[in-house]
Amino acid sequence: KKSKKEKKSKKEKKSKKEKKEVGDEAVAVDSHAVDKSGVTLLLFYQYVEPIWSPQRHKEALKYIQAIGEENKVGGRMRCAREGLNCTVTGTYDGVRAWIAKLKEFDPVFMQTEFKLTDGLPDGQHFPALKAFPVDELVNYGLAGAKAPPISNTATHLEPSEYHAKMAEKDTVIIDVRNYYESSIGHFKPPVSGAELIDPKMRKSTEFPVWLDKPETKEKLKNKQVLMYCTGGVRCERASALLREKLKHEDKDLNVKGVYQLQGGIHKYLDEFKDDGGFWHGKNYTFDKRFAHGAKELEEKGAVATIASCEACKKPWDRFRGKRRCPTCGVPSLVCKECLDKDASGEKKLGRDIRCKLCVEEGITHKSQVKDRDERELREYEDKLRSQGGPSYAKKDKEAEVQEENEGGGYSGVDVEPAPNPTNETRLWVGNLNARTMTVDLLFEWIPNIKFAQYLTNPDGSCRGFCFLEMRTPEDAAYVKGMEGTKILGRPLKVNYQKADTKSSWPPPNAIYA
Repeated sequence: KKSKKEKKSKKEKKSKKEKKEVGDEAVAVDSHAVDKSGVTLLLFYQYVEPIWSPQRHKEALKYIQAIGEENKVGGRMRCAREGLNCTVTGTYDGVRAWIAKLKEFDPVFMQTEFKLTDGLPDGQHFPALKAFPVDELVNYGLAGAKAPPISNTATHLEPSEYHAKMAEKDTVIIDVRNYYESSIGHFKPPVSGAELIDPKMRKSTEFPVWLDKPETKEKLKNKQVLMYCTGGVRCERASALLREKLKHEDKDLNVKGVYQLQGGIHKYLDEFKDDGGFWHGKNYTFDKRFAHGAKELEEKGAVATIASCEACKKPWDRFRGKRRCPTCGVPSLVCKECLDKDASGEKKLGRDIRCKLCVEEGITHKSQVKDRDERELREYEDKLRSQGGPSYAKKDKEAEVQEENEGGGYSGVDVEPAPNPTNETRLWVGNLNARTMTVDLLFEWIPNIKFAQYLTNPDGSCRGFCFLEMRTPEDAAYVKGMEGTKILGRPLKVNYQKADTKSSWPPPNAIYA
């Protein structure tokens, strides 16, 4: 018989062997296991080049929703052919299991920087999960041929390297976020260091226009350029656009280098959690934290409040409630006391209570912003059209002529052309699947589109209809003949659209095939 000592030794060896086999899973049963209580927040984005095919895109959309439901995560997931941009919450294990499954779907996610925050209050969990198709991870209006290649983004600097760069002279820093975000927090570099530039945008689609303005180019001349945003995703396309313009259009600016903050403000504040480094104020977020500062400063209650209530002017930096600026539509920065008074009727918030940017620009009516933005975008698009599209995305002219002559063909569509007695080339196309339709899928299903006015909701999803300019009247007749054909489960509706002399055509937001 074996002694008790021998049995104990054998048992210990078996235990060690089991731990070795399960590897990291052994940590889960260790007495020093991490605290898994509370909510885990995950922020990440990943661009894909070459972009996914339309079929692979549909598979990705279905897959991320399914594994999200399987692991009980909630949040918002923007899914484009160019990749993913996600903000999700769940349990400690659930979120990590979701990440593991995502890596199985495509090896590109092995290189993704997943930003995890554990131990958040239960109230910060998103109860619902929504994965939705979009044409761009960030809506810059740079879909299709307008998209500068992500392979040409800026040099990525870790927070400590970026911090050092901000102290260098002959340097400018571009805040790529919207103005209302920067109003409650932004970088404040040393006086002898970099100059902060705020484009003062209300939405990201304004960035390409701003970057093309002479006064912007003058500020970048002979400087090194730093860019930053919340988590990094907005800098990817923005920095790629700048670098492509410097390469093809604006070589004379003599920019000394373009850099972006790896991981964004979120990662910077994790690195400088004791004093916030050069960060001033709070970081606006699109999750249920709403805003945050450096961790240790928050714990001490020492985060500076640099903004004020739009109504009573007292220090305030928390965006709450559903009120928006009555003249431009951005979120209103109004304190709880003023919101309560408005709700009770004690003191209503009138149309004179506007965002700081509208006050600064003298905007008193929403048409002023709309008309100016449309005019500037139209001028920018006219410039692009006059030079044959973005300089970095021009097609080979011979190939373009051949494409015009040959057309795309209707071999995959079993239809007969409808009568087109007035030779119209403009179409209204409706009853599109608003949940799953994207402009790429539209161009795939309907051949020989010259350009589309693809109308979207604020979240980037399809509004259910669009306007098309076809290459020839014959192409328009074939698409009219497609009426009733099911696309993504919905029967297509098509009408000829007569030219309207009062409207601009091509429209400023046209997307070319």
